Amino acid sequence: MSIKKIVYGGITALVLSGILLGSLSNAFAAPNARDCSGGNAAILAPSSGATVSGIVQIEGTASLGGDFQYYKLEVAPAGTEAWGNLVGEAREQVVNGQLGVWDSASATDGAYTIRLRVVDPTGNYCEALVTNVMVQNSLPTAVPTPEFTITPTEAPPIQNAVPTAAPTTQVTPTPGASPTSVRPSITRTPVPVGATLGGIEVEPFIDGITAYLGGLGRIFIFGMFAMGAIFALIGVIFFVRRVL
Repeated sequence: MSIKKIVYGGITALVLSGILLGSLSNAFAAPNARDCSGGNAAILAPSSGATVSGIVQIEGTASLGGDFQYYKLEVAPAGTEAWGNLVGEAREQVVNGQLGVWDSASATDGAYTIRLRVVDPTGNYCEALVTNVMVQNSLPTAVPTPEFTITPTEAPPIQNAVPTAAPTTQVTPTPGASPTSVRPSITRTPVPVGATLGGIEVEPFIDGITAYLGGLGRIFIFGMFAMGAIFALIGVIFFVRRVL
């Protein structure tokens, strides 16, 4: 083999190696190498930090015009790369509409990240993320309501209450007839409950005097009837003796 053939062979190998490396470089080009400034990938709902439960409607935009190949939706627990497909390779572009549906009831309560990728025919894509989407399907623990007991307060008794005196009725005589004087009845003014005189309660004192005077009156009347009966009996005796 001549040196010339060896040189040509080396040059050919280098060219082929360059072509192969260029192809591999294009095949493994860094994602997002395309322009995504036109809002090609956007998640409008839910928003980052939102709390969701049950069926979650995911809305937004996935569009690349003539370069659109497909889009896909994925979800993973916050801070992990454990992505799970929600929509796999959807072939229709969406502008401000429903991108997919997530049944969050199958997920454990906690924070999640939702990812949208809109892919072109070369494999490059535009990406949108919403983070810290809180799944809350379990019922929160109810906080017990404190019970308050209301103790009724008794109204204090009225001290030194003065009763209203009863009005005295005045009788007007009929013209032509002899006027008959009407003696007004004596109205006893009740003593206020709890009133005192010199440290002594007035009401029991007055009640005692009234009871005593009433007893004397009954004794007096009884004595009068007894004396009348005795005198009548003596008169009958003298009358009988005189007759006999």
